[in-house]
Amino acid sequence: MNRKWLFVIFILSVLGIGSAGMGISQIEDSIKAQQVTSILTTMENITLDSQDASWLEKSEDRSFEYLVHDGYYYVPIEEELTESNLDSRLGVVSRIGEWEEFKEGDTPYYIPGSTYYTINGVLDKNKIAIEIVRKDSKKYQVLEKGHSVPK
Repeated sequence: MNRKWLFVIFILSVLGIGSAGMGISQIEDSIKAQQVTSILTTMENITLDSQDASWLEKSEDRSFEYLVHDGYYYVPIEEELTESNLDSRLGVVSRIGEWEEFKEGDTPYYIPGSTYYTINGVLDKNKIAIEIVRKDSKKYQVLEKGHSVPK
């Protein structure tokens, strides 16, 4: 008789854990969708002066892909580098998401722990590179300096 109840309790526990996991997954998906919507709304509402208009054209379809560095948004461009093109380490992605106050290394897109670098021959930091690690490969994406982060 005791084994029968233990088995029933075990089955009910497994079912409860499974349904709780499904609920948590739905909540996480909802939060991610809200973050992306918030980021896109923020990016659309930022006023740009005339010198920053080129940034908008380049990043229009990828406006949620940015990295905050030195008070500016850096957005990806269609350019990759090899490790030999890297100069010095600038920082590491520290937070992912959307906040009222942006800090160095903030991004809604790149994986926390990703390192970003200066590029050999680019002295004014108009372009930097970020390390992209996927399974067994590593590449370096070029990011171009956009407009300044609102204060």
